[in-house]
Amino acid sequence: MDRIQRLISQIDCVDKMMTAKIDNERALIHDQFYSRLGTTYQKISLAEKQFHVKNACSPITSEIV
Repeated sequence: MDRIQRLISQIDCVDKMMTAKIDNERALIHDQFYSRLGTTYQKISLAEKQFHVKNACSPITSEIV
């Protein structure tokens, strides 16, 4: 009976470790996703600003550029 209790305890410990690992991986993926999303948003925002600035030029200067 003691051996069975030890095995159950070990299985419980492994289960907790695997759950913690999965939670850490999920948090890492979540952080990476939102970091990339933020970077992409910043790039799009900058491109839109540059587009609007370029279109604000007079027709003559916009043809030169």
